[in-house]
Amino acid sequence: MQNSPEINKENINRFLCQNCGANMVFDAKSGKLACPFCGHKQEVVADGTVDERDYYEFLQRGMQNLQPMAQDAMQVRCDSCGAIVNFTPPETATKCAFCGGKIVAQPKVADPLVAPEGVLPFSVPEQQAMQGFNAWLGSLWFAPSALKTMASANKLDSIYIPYWTYDSFTDANYDGERGDYYYQTEYYEENGEQKSRQVRYTSWSSVSGYISRQFDDVCIPATKSLPEAYIKKLEPWDLHELKSYEPAFLSGHKAQTYQIALDEGFEKFKQIANAQIHDDAENDIGGDEQRVHNLAINYANITFKHLLLPIYAGAYNFNGKVFQIVVNGRTGEVQGERPYSWLKIGCLIFFIIAIIVFIIILFAALKR
Repeated sequence: MQNSPEINKENINRFLCQNCGANMVFDAKSGKLACPFCGHKQEVVADGTVDERDYYEFLQRGMQNLQPMAQDAMQVRCDSCGAIVNFTPPETATKCAFCGGKIVAQPKVADPLVAPEGVLPFSVPEQQAMQGFNAWLGSLWFAPSALKTMASANKLDSIYIPYWTYDSFTDANYDGERGDYYYQTEYYEENGEQKSRQVRYTSWSSVSGYISRQFDDVCIPATKSLPEAYIKKLEPWDLHELKSYEPAFLSGHKAQTYQIALDEGFEKFKQIANAQIHDDAENDIGGDEQRVHNLAINYANITFKHLLLPIYAGAYNFNGKVFQIVVNGRTGEVQGERPYSWLKIGCLIFFIIAIIVFIIILFAALKR
């Protein structure tokens, strides 16, 4: 990575304490800018609106829509996992929050991007997130004994993760088949005796119809640095608490640059929408079974937002493998990867087998 150009410090929007002049950081507990030295607090003014943007109009305008995340934003790239992280001075980035690798490259001025419409500020302090993380570790079954010591020693990083949200009116014409169950009595012989039973059949009939649905704020994570299965489990997000984007919310924290572009995110949204529309078609068909043969889906009035949502991220190495942890910065919910102790699992299996063998021997002895 190239060295960054010299920054005109007169243009840097620092959040300085009115009492002592130190750099203030956004405090999750109070929801205000706080001075880590004298304790002075200051409200964050974010009185704008979080507006939807027209999807196709935005794509047509292209590079005209791009700008840095903040006037003084810097960024570094992790050579290990490829994550690009933004921060504002005097915050630094020396360790990757996603893979735990050391960042040794010089930071550079942040590249222009689709600026966020809104941000969901941190409300869970770091100490509370660590407590939740340690409680999560303590609840893991069959974890290696050394895991708690190794993992709890690693610091969680507060970082805003990029998301796209999509709205769309979606309708579709479909054709398929409806299956209705009916029963007939059948007779058969068993041991020389005639018996009867009810046998189920399905009567199929052709159907067609029209369905529609309004999708609102479908969240698509725009990161590839974290396992999607875990960050999806952090949902739902309390998007009704969104604030209009203000760089002060990032002071003392980091923000990841989106790795999934707007149009790529829309394709992920369509996968979710298509599955829902398919379910809607089956519900509209009714009956006991359904077959959807053709589904012509249309999308209209497509809008989007670029949001920054808060998580604590951590990574630790155990037996040469990296395990990632994420904590919801609004609720404290913990999700993540974990290793298993095959020795403990093996001991449990041996214990269960031993009990089964003991019961078999006991019953055999009682029958004598």
